[in-house]
Amino acid sequence: MPRKREGARPSAKPTPKRPDPFGALKLKLPLAVQRAIDQPLAAEPEKLPESAKAAQPARREEVLEAALALISEHGVAGASLRKLASRLGMSQPSLYHYFPSKEALVAEIVDYSTARMLGVGLAVSPPSGIPDIPRFAKEATLALYATESHPRFVRFLFSVAIESREHRALVERMFEERLRPSFGMVAEVFSQDPTERAELRDIVRMIVYSLGFMLLEERALFAKPTATEDTLRYAEWVRGAAETLLAARLGKKT
Repeated sequence: MPRKREGARPSAKPTPKRPDPFGALKLKLPLAVQRAIDQPLAAEPEKLPESAKAAQPARREEVLEAALALISEHGVAGASLRKLASRLGMSQPSLYHYFPSKEALVAEIVDYSTARMLGVGLAVSPPSGIPDIPRFAKEATLALYATESHPRFVRFLFSVAIESREHRALVERMFEERLRPSFGMVAEVFSQDPTERAELRDIVRMIVYSLGFMLLEERALFAKPTATEDTLRYAEWVRGAAETLLAARLGKKT
């Protein structure tokens, strides 16, 4: 029997990974959303070092981010492709390599920004169970508005929806097909009961809309650099109120 060497340390056991309750759900999402989860919004493309930019397909994303900022500032009518090309330091004809028209650019921004919006939510630490869902919804909403891209996207949505009936239909379709169904994603993970799923979906919707409106006001409308202390306090109040409501609503069904 081999002798154990003196002073030898036992090899460290690998730390078990925390199971990801969203793992199977992520695989059902569009590839653009899956990629957004792997590259969360906290890393803004224009703020990355040049070496990191070269390692990702960032040129197209740079064009989209620049167009998003330009339209959110000047509206669709005021955001010419000439201005966009100038902001990017490229020729206007080069933009047509990425997008054949301004309408195609608007549609691509909606798709791109929606994917990143959903991605940052799924990048937040997932809930450990049903009682933890309010915490998750609160943190996901705060994380979303902590980025620079999402407040721009909110201003962009208002601008394009007001200026054009066709763009308004595009925004409405985004809400119907991608945003509103996302409220039920957490419920699908933790419950098989249709009634309970509906309760959980509405709890998430209540938190996102209630807290999201305050953050929209501060970050998108008034361009505050971060959420204020009052909003953070309110976020905790909303989380606590949702936990109490959730316990009361689901407790009646047991």
